[in-house]
Amino acid sequence: MDYDFKAKLAAERERVEDLFEYEGCKVGRGTYGHVYKARRKDGKDEKEYALKQIEGTGISMSACREIALLRELKHPNVIALQKVFLSHSDRKVWLLFDYAEHDLWHIIKYHRASKANKKPMQLPRSMVKSLLYQILDGIHYLHANWVLHRDLVTSPKYSHRT
Repeated sequence: MDYDFKAKLAAERERVEDLFEYEGCKVGRGTYGHVYKARRKDGKDEKEYALKQIEGTGISMSACREIALLRELKHPNVIALQKVFLSHSDRKVWLLFDYAEHDLWHIIKYHRASKANKKPMQLPRSMVKSLLYQILDGIHYLHANWVLHRDLVTSPKYSHRT
């Protein structure tokens, strides 16, 4: 490949560190790496994102399949993958998701803590119905598209909308 072409391509490539601010905003750890809460540096929108850094150098075939699948999934109860960034200098892969402020784990934890403090606060029946509907609707969409979710968990902030 021509050196000038490579240099031009590298100059035009969007870099996650130029577009998003995420330092010190670690919100969790996923299957393949760390997850950060991020905002656009240019201030075009005030939206918050979940920025997932794939650990290691390069990317495994299973991660590649997951990314390809995530790019195709579009449903209100499945967190959307917005963009994939490839950093050729340090061979890192970044995934940009919509950010969900609350997750099921924190809702359950909050209500358990209130029970332990002798101030039981029951989860309203309407909230239970809404959460259950959203989870089942998302799972139904995945299954209808021949996607099996390997490990449904309550904690990733980028995988549940409440």
